[in-house]
Amino acid sequence: MRKILAVLGLAGLLVMACGGGGASSPEDAVNGMFAALKSGDIDAMAQYLPEEDRSEITEMSDEEKEMVEGMLAMMSALEYKIIGSEIEGDVALVTIEMTFMGETNEEEVELMLENGSWVVTSGGML
Repeated sequence: MRKILAVLGLAGLLVMACGGGGASSPEDAVNGMFAALKSGDIDAMAQYLPEEDRSEITEMSDEEKEMVEGMLAMMSALEYKIIGSEIEGDVALVTIEMTFMGETNEEEVELMLENGSWVVTSGGML
């Protein structure tokens, strides 16, 4: 349940403040995560999270998934663009500009390299 709240927190922070998983670049991971958020697809989101967090999502009951996906439905209106990224070793910071409900904010998404793929560890203040 803690991970459900963290996922909702990530989604909320991105809106308000802003198998294997991951992607071949930090930008690809951010794009994948946002595509999943915008479509409300929690299973797709899971592949862009660290392995230790991924299982808590993939092991949710169907009822829990429906609840979270319902909450994420509003994300379809979210627009974003990547405006920069920095990689330092096994960590990366991707700066994005997000527009939601008429407000535009600049936010940072933190990522790490895990098993050769980039995964999102936090967004905004999470």
